[in-house]
Amino acid sequence: MGDIPFLNDLYMAIARALPRALRGYLDPALVLIAAAVIGVVARFTLFRWLKRLTASTTRPYDDIILAGLMGRVVAWTILGTLYVQIEELPWRPRMIAWAQDIVAAMLVVSVTLVLMRMVSALVHAYGQTRAAGVGGTTLVRYIATVLLLFIGVASVLALFGVSVVPAITALGIGGLAVALAFQDTLANVFSGLNLTLSRQIRVGDYVELDTGKFEGFVVDIGWRATALRSLTGLRVFIPNKKLAETVMINYTRDPGMSVELAFRTNFDVDPERVEAVVLDEVVQAAAVLPGIRGDAPAVVRFREFGDWGLEWKAFVEILNFQDRFFLRHALMKRLHRRLHAEQIAVPMAGVASLTPRS
Repeated sequence: MGDIPFLNDLYMAIARALPRALRGYLDPALVLIAAAVIGVVARFTLFRWLKRLTASTTRPYDDIILAGLMGRVVAWTILGTLYVQIEELPWRPRMIAWAQDIVAAMLVVSVTLVLMRMVSALVHAYGQTRAAGVGGTTLVRYIATVLLLFIGVASVLALFGVSVVPAITALGIGGLAVALAFQDTLANVFSGLNLTLSRQIRVGDYVELDTGKFEGFVVDIGWRATALRSLTGLRVFIPNKKLAETVMINYTRDPGMSVELAFRTNFDVDPERVEAVVLDEVVQAAAVLPGIRGDAPAVVRFREFGDWGLEWKAFVEILNFQDRFFLRHALMKRLHRRLHAEQIAVPMAGVASLTPRS
């Protein structure tokens, strides 16, 4: 401050006004004030500019990181400066060391809490993207936050000379007893972790179990159970261990989804004509019904000579398996109208044939 006369005079005036016991705190206090001013200026200038910059991107990750840093930049600047300036205080070396450890612990706790919220939000956002293979589940967020919390607690204890290694070793036998007591819970946790990391299922997939009783969208994979939402809106919670052991069909991962259209025709119809009519109707339906794969042709198969007529099945490729009920309904109506319009008789059980009216 000696290079600026005004500031030098102001500094000397403040130093003379303070009691002699407090003059040793003047320089650290002024540095702290300057650090706080720099943090506030950075908060409302640099970080606002970065916020406008990240708003122009489509990915949410930079927004989440910036929001976490933006709320703590002033506090972290003050704590970091305080840690350095404690050495300038007129205290005993032991008190200075204790004070630095306390300030460092506060900084570590603050950083750990911010990182826990930040990582949880990042994992959730990552799981919302359809291209994500891992993430977005409660289980992954639990593991990430617990790991960060453990690192933060271990760092704070290390500042005060407490090592967590002997504690972990001492809990070895006790941990074995806890593992035996909670083996079902741990089995669900590791099964859910295996399902997530192996990419067998992910949030948003439509799955069906081999029992045929449960099917729906994967809403969440928790530490104990996986939540499915059925097409009727009901939520079904299946233990992760049971889900990992069962045979499961993931319709979202299978591009070859199709709906089956079963119908009959009279014995005296031309099979080539029936096949051509059905294929033509499916092509017309693909142009007006969303959900039908236009690039994948339908397949019509003559199955057998039935008791009341010729048995047919048509297979139509669709984009989303959850639309199969609506698309089958719409296609069957169109097929009925088209067969009637083409004068193709449709037999009924107990009746030789049902001839459409001309």
